[in-house]
Amino acid sequence: MTVTMGSKARDEFALRGLRCTRQRRAIYDALCATTAHPTADQLYCGVRKQMPGISLATVYNTLEVFCRAGMAVRLAGDGTSAHYDATVHNHLHTRCEKSGNVRDVPNQLGQQVLDGIPQPVLDQIESNLGFRIRQVQVELLGEYA
Repeated sequence: MTVTMGSKARDEFALRGLRCTRQRRAIYDALCATTAHPTADQLYCGVRKQMPGISLATVYNTLEVFCRAGMAVRLAGDGTSAHYDATVHNHLHTRCEKSGNVRDVPNQLGQQVLDGIPQPVLDQIESNLGFRIRQVQVELLGEYA
């Protein structure tokens, strides 16, 4: 996992009114640089190579800030650890029940599934539960061949 202090991070922080510290930039850049949907521990191991003084607590706290700000999404864990994704638009994931690996479903295929969810059903869920849906996350569980 290569960490670069890119302008994408600075732009995202400015857009959301967040302080752009060196640690936050490194964590965000590392998260954006991978499609592996890492856990906080995995991000910590990657970022620590460039920033040996960074703590695991800083990584966890920073990921929470990113999720609250809409810069990252926390995916349900495989029973032990949550995975994180810098792709925040609605899309589908697969999770291997053996390895725990998480992958994105190609956008055009995933969009077909998302488009198949009738808006009236989502509206009814909101109405019945008094719950405002901000995002739809679909995870397909199985095993990679």
